[in-house]
Amino acid sequence: MKRWTVIPLIVLASLLLSACTGAASSSTWPGLTADKDRVYLADGPFVYAVRLADGVKAWQYPPDKAGTSTFYSNPVLTPDGQLLVGSSGHDYGLYSLDPASGNPKWAAPFTATDHWVAPPLVVGDTIYAPNNNGSLYALKLATGQLLWSAPTTSGESLWGSPTTDGKLIFVSSLDHFVYAVDPQARKVVWKRDLGGSAPASPLLASDSTSVYVGSFASKLYALDAATGAVQWTAPLKDWVWNAPALVDKTIYTADTSGNVYSLDAPTGKNTWPEVKPDGAITASPVALSNGVAVATETGSLYGYKPDGSALWPPVTIGGKIYTTPVVVDDRIIVAPMGAQYLLYAVNAKDGSLLPWHFSNK
Repeated sequence: MKRWTVIPLIVLASLLLSACTGAASSSTWPGLTADKDRVYLADGPFVYAVRLADGVKAWQYPPDKAGTSTFYSNPVLTPDGQLLVGSSGHDYGLYSLDPASGNPKWAAPFTATDHWVAPPLVVGDTIYAPNNNGSLYALKLATGQLLWSAPTTSGESLWGSPTTDGKLIFVSSLDHFVYAVDPQARKVVWKRDLGGSAPASPLLASDSTSVYVGSFASKLYALDAATGAVQWTAPLKDWVWNAPALVDKTIYTADTSGNVYSLDAPTGKNTWPEVKPDGAITASPVALSNGVAVATETGSLYGYKPDGSALWPPVTIGGKIYTTPVVVDDRIIVAPMGAQYLLYAVNAKDGSLLPWHFSNK
């Protein structure tokens, strides 16, 4: 890997790991999610809800002033009407907020022994929350009460949200392994060495038979979901920091040298010619109705058709984009770091920058 690519990402990792000091919003990687009414932004000392209609703040948590929490993992909306977000502040708490008001729903947050980078996964009435201490916690969805925990690694960090096929919970780790945890037996049933750290979430195939995951070994793996056996390996040109995206039978992924790939899901073969935007890529590709969008570290957003040609001219957002954008209807919501605004909106059809933005000032 070229040294000029490594340096910004190493700085980013150190910012993430040091965020428990209660740093300001400009020094953390923001977390982002949305529903049909609001965008939810976890940005340093606050979590914000922003109205999609006009970009106006609906609420912030804490409501008055910053406390001991620092937020940068993606908030998670649950089927029963909660907004879950983990803190990397001094409390290491997992919070449940009311998406409509921002008021806490749990009387007291669950507190881990280390900070939260990965968003949790909700299955039925259980939260599966991977922590930076290497443990996967199972909590009651209604109350946040701890049910059990499974140490999946030798203490190495879990930075990617888990995924599930309904039987096993899959979680990747910085210790080079991806793990399959049986929630009924509360133990790891298989693990697979990926040859390098895996900071992002695994992706499950549409038929739930395969798990796709990239690593710092500059490869994307397809694994048998039941056994962990390698089905194929796709060699890439550099580290894979992001989670892949699946559209029909095509897997989109990108690396930290700024290369974008379109892989055939059954074989792992890259179907595109060289596609390389203007900078390193840590955010995951996001599916559009007419293609895929990719955000770069240099603050640009690119759109590509299924054949790899440009969907629209590159959009200059500004700052640095490490957070995966979210798509709501025909809008792509982007949360850059160090730009003029905290949130921007782009028209997914033509790539135009919309007159919609949000600032906490």
